[in-house]
Amino acid sequence: MDSNGINAAAGASGPEPRKKGTGRFLFLMIGLVIGVCVTAVIVLVLTQLRGGPGKAAKLEGRGYDTPEEAVFTYAQYLKTGDFDGIVSTFAMESYEKNYSVKEHYDRAPTFSPAYVTGGQLAVLFGFESELAESINLENRRAYIAAGVMRQSIIAMLERFGDEELSRNYMDGLMYKISDDEERDTVLDFLNTSPGFDGMLIGGYLDASEFDNTYLTGLNIHNKGKEKEWGGDMENVCMELEIDGEDYVLCMTCVCYDGKWYIAEFGNYYSLICNISPIVSGLCPAAPFDGLK
Repeated sequence: MDSNGINAAAGASGPEPRKKGTGRFLFLMIGLVIGVCVTAVIVLVLTQLRGGPGKAAKLEGRGYDTPEEAVFTYAQYLKTGDFDGIVSTFAMESYEKNYSVKEHYDRAPTFSPAYVTGGQLAVLFGFESELAESINLENRRAYIAAGVMRQSIIAMLERFGDEELSRNYMDGLMYKISDDEERDTVLDFLNTSPGFDGMLIGGYLDASEFDNTYLTGLNIHNKGKEKEWGGDMENVCMELEIDGEDYVLCMTCVCYDGKWYIAEFGNYYSLICNISPIVSGLCPAAPFDGLK
């Protein structure tokens, strides 16, 4: 009680009754203010993480200092089964921002809104809206999911060991199910793990050791790709061992603002080794011996 209160009490017959609920009200108000502040902080943090009201968080990561680092990180996420991590190694928002549809159709002068390549519609909307951006990114994510699935199937086929199933898949043919036994073969195959959890990640193939004829072609190949993607391009080949079998992981990488991301499954080297795009860049190691 302050000095004015003491003086007032001296001339009174007794202490003034204290109003009920004042302290409780004060604590309620303090709690309410603290709650509002905490809520505001949480909303602010979530808004920043998600990139703004109504906008999802970025799908791509911060990028990598080298293309090899991007592919190595991809392989690590593949090993641990982290699909969101896999997506983060790819150019996503940067792709949507920099990729040139015009250059794409200059290189491949055919158009079909229904044409699908690697699980991705070969169409990129150019008009500016959140809907167009979201569709472009989901389309890109579908392409990545299809690529990872195809890589898984390649490893599964090797572990499963059914020659007819493997031959049909690699030739792009349907595996006809005529009876219960063939149906069970497909079901057993789909329950076969690709064995990525035990995968051993090796080094990189040194492009400088390849035949100079291939290196000349690489420069021409990259120049065309760089116009299309709007950034520098590199072709990375990483050695892997899955369930005792040797593979090479072939990926194309792109650089935006000094940071590297994965652009595509497969690359120039898998192309000249005549390896089917259906494997999405996870190739047996043997064909690469012919490049040296």
